[in-house]
Order: sequence, then structure tokens, then C-alpha cells
Amino acid sequence: MQILIWIIRIVVLLLIVWFAARNADPIELKGFMDSSVKAPLVLILLAFFGAGLLLGLLASLMTIFQLKREVRKLNRALQHKTHEASAALPPVSGNENNV
Repeated sequence: MQILIWIIRIVVLLLIVWFAARNADPIELKGFMDSSVKAPLVLILLAFFGAGLLLGLLASLMTIFQLKREVRKLNRALQHKTHEASAALPPVSGNENNV
């Protein structure tokens, strides 16, 4: 199984290198107020991919923090219920066999 995973990784890496080599032509990206950037197309695509990845991770952080807060709240409620249940049980004495 490990060999198959490494083969897939190598194939993906070769495809990325092939894509980068085919798209190495410089392009001009025009922005606000007549500003422009000249860079290879593959770098611009990589920059936008990274920015999208970062925005996606930031968007998921809100959900992760909400879920962690809910887990903490549920753990506290469970500990409270466990403590109440153990306090309601009568104490166990060790002299029951000596009747």
C-alpha cells in the first residue's frame, strides 16, 4: 500500500512540474490604480491557490472553535452528572461478609 501511495505522489509531483514548465510565460496582472505585476503564470496561479486555501482554513476556524466550546460544555455537564450520581449512592462498608 505504501508503494502505491508513493507512486501516486510521484505522478502528482511530475504533473505539477510539467504544468509549471508549460505555463512559465510571464503575464501582466493589472490591479487597482494602474498598478501591474509581471510574473510567470504558474506563480500567479500558485499565489491565488494559496490565498484560497488560507481563506478556506480561516473560514473553518470559526466552526472548529464552536465545536470545541460545545465539547467542553458537554464534558463539564457529564462530570457534574457523574459527581451527582456518585454522591447519591450510599457508602459501601467492608463488613458485609462478617454477619
